[in-house]
Amino acid sequence: DWLVPWRLNDYLNLNSQQQAWLKPRLQTHLQWHCSVELPRYIDWLHSTESLLNQAQPDSSQLLEQFAQFDAALKRISVEITPTAIELLQGLNEQQVNDFYAALDEDNLEARQDFLDPPLATQISERQTRMQERLRPWLGRLNSTQTEHIAAWANGLGEQNRLWLENRQRWQAQLRTLLAERHSAYFAPELTQLLQHRERFSSDAYRASYARSRQALATLLSQLLSSADEPQRERLRHRLRDLRRDLAEQQCSAA
Repeated sequence: DWLVPWRLNDYLNLNSQQQAWLKPRLQTHLQWHCSVELPRYIDWLHSTESLLNQAQPDSSQLLEQFAQFDAALKRISVEITPTAIELLQGLNEQQVNDFYAALDEDNLEARQDFLDPPLATQISERQTRMQERLRPWLGRLNSTQTEHIAAWANGLGEQNRLWLENRQRWQAQLRTLLAERHSAYFAPELTQLLQHRERFSSDAYRASYARSRQALATLLSQLLSSADEPQRERLRHRLRDLRRDLAEQQCSAA
């Protein structure tokens, strides 16, 4: 209830009337999410935890977990689309220009952080980020695990460039639509853009995305295969804690 408006404020300078209009709609979305989606997340975490009982979960099992995660994101995009359409249609020219400026600033920072460094530096930083993300879940990584992460980071190659180019490609479609936000085709076209993002990706990015998903599933399988019992218990403990936290946030349907 505080994070969504806070993040929106980074991009949209809404006036008091727009904020008053958005507040009850946001509450409706949050009520839907905590009553319908959180139970799904808890089940997802439980099935993820069950994979840890296997010595080496197959990458295909992990890809299925990824697919369920994607489905959750799709359900959210479907839920918020009507609100997004009406919100964007109500923006004035200055608000749209401010939105574009915020996107440009984000893209510049992303380019400076992820694309401007030499490819060897991008790969090294990718490896470091993954190690930092994994430590809270697995604790100290062993040498075999760090070798797997290094191979994974190197195998992704120029993924940073493809990711940023595809992000800007999608944003260009959004800008084109916003210029015609009062037209009859704005709502159906924005619906497609929000709910079927993959349709607006380049062929190169779609191929790269599939490869990167498989690479991540393989990496996680390798990491679990080389995990010792303290690492597995640490991971199980964190997953149980997360399930408990989500269970405390569930609410009944309105």
